[in-house]
Amino acid sequence: MYDIEIIGARIVTSSAEFTGCISIEDGKIAAISEKPLRNSKQTIDASGLHALPGMVEQHVHFMDPGENDREDFIHGSSAAATAGVTTVIEHTHSHPVRTVDDLLEKRSYLKNRSLIDFGLGAHVWPGYFDELTGLWENGISFFKAFTCTTHGIPGLRNSDIFEAFQKISSAGGVVLAHCEDESMTERNEHNLKLMERMDGHVIQEWRSKEAEEVAVSDVVLLAKLTGAKVTIAHVSHPFVVDIVHRGREMGADVMAEVCPQYMFLDEYQIQDRGPFGKFTPPARSAPEAKRMMELLASGSIDILSSDHAPSTRHHKLEGNIWSCHFGLPGVETTLPLMLTAVNRGEISLQTVVKAYSETPARRLGLFPRKGSLRVGADADIVLVDLTKKWTISDDNVVSKAGWSPYSGMECTGKPETTMVRGQIVVQGGKVVAEPGTGRYVSSVISDNPHSRV
Repeated sequence: MYDIEIIGARIVTSSAEFTGCISIEDGKIAAISEKPLRNSKQTIDASGLHALPGMVEQHVHFMDPGENDREDFIHGSSAAATAGVTTVIEHTHSHPVRTVDDLLEKRSYLKNRSLIDFGLGAHVWPGYFDELTGLWENGISFFKAFTCTTHGIPGLRNSDIFEAFQKISSAGGVVLAHCEDESMTERNEHNLKLMERMDGHVIQEWRSKEAEEVAVSDVVLLAKLTGAKVTIAHVSHPFVVDIVHRGREMGADVMAEVCPQYMFLDEYQIQDRGPFGKFTPPARSAPEAKRMMELLASGSIDILSSDHAPSTRHHKLEGNIWSCHFGLPGVETTLPLMLTAVNRGEISLQTVVKAYSETPARRLGLFPRKGSLRVGADADIVLVDLTKKWTISDDNVVSKAGWSPYSGMECTGKPETTMVRGQIVVQGGKVVAEPGTGRYVSSVISDNPHSRV
């Protein structure tokens, strides 16, 4: 007898959509059938709902440990779960993982703090390159590399990147690269401060498109030269996607990641928001935002993530536009926004599943245990109501941020039930499980450790 059977759902994978039933046993998908098997302890009637594999969110900052007054794993993982995310990969700038000891300490600390499964990213940090291989062997999910100093994380020179990429490539690791050329952002900052600019419009000029383009070009070439697997984080405009594709044509193993803020926000919408519009790379023009959605829909952009980097209103209002925190909350709105785009005919639900679940799981060596609906996979499942109309509101934010950059936006489509390894953690859009449900995951302990793409 199975533990749970989900009946009558519209099952969606990256390549198929059909009405059927999913039976779960011991936290795994045990059977997928056209008709109910009627052989389970619990039955969930999902008629009228779509069943998707749980989202694999590869880019969040839960600030835990480090800046728990901005966010923590309890709130962050709960926010993620309400939005259909069942696995997150987290890295924190204020308390970076640079050594194996850092990793083991953080894993121990987080043992009972996550509602959903989680992995951790490490930082590529000057002076710690000898730790890279050991970090990979001990289960880090990826290495975060910055080309410019951000959040107190030192920017890497090309010689540093070349050395680090060589070591990571030899170990079989994966890089997530934040790409903005530091010499250009420093010059822009210097000139803007000479003009005593303090308005929100400075962000687009400070963190310019050109700075992103130059850094991405360098990183893509370094990936080609070293053989490193590199994902370009939070790509903000179409020309950068072109650079990534040119790199692939050269033989570089590079992918592009996009976030909702580069498709649902534009530079004119955020320029008057002051610190609440400060994130980097910043939003670009409305036509570029529209094009980014088209590129994701066509498969030209590989991975969708939130880059959830929250601050409370109090933190955002500290200091001025130059000194306040970068970043936006976003993990609990990413899937709802994409469901809305599906309803508007801008992207298919299968493409959303591929970009936000299957491809990140593959890239991080977690597929097919994560990112799939198939027999033997973890029963990480989200049931969504594609017809539900609702409005994003600051009043309903689960994250410690307490606000959303999309507040007031009308959505169609909402996650209703989220299951992690067969355990219901969200029901009716509300958290119903306790922190500690989540387990640590990595390719080292994957069922298929050679499944990275």
